[in-house]
Amino acid sequence: MITSRKTWLLIFAFLGAVLGVISKAFELTINPVALMAGLGSIVVYVGLEAKADRERLRAQASKWKDPKFIAELVAAIVAALGTAGVVLPLPPEMIVGILTAIIAILFKAKPSLPA
Repeated sequence: MITSRKTWLLIFAFLGAVLGVISKAFELTINPVALMAGLGSIVVYVGLEAKADRERLRAQASKWKDPKFIAELVAAIVAALGTAGVVLPLPPEMIVGILTAIIAILFKAKPSLPA
């Protein structure tokens, strides 16, 4: 279930843009000033939330050095490269499977860093 406020606002902004295109295509009357004001307030809110997220990331700088995080980041990058069609020496599924096993071992080896 989607619970993020930013995600909901992104959905509403997308729907507003789609409604704007539909109104133009079918010559409907939608007040563009009101539409832009609403979308503008959403953009400002998402921008301020992104700033707050950046501050939270800076407060957790030690987590960037966690081997579990690095292994998961590499797995995500390998999966994205495989989806993009980049040819890797091993199949992406195999690489991600190996990294998943390594992550499972790392979780058993030592506790996670405190939140």
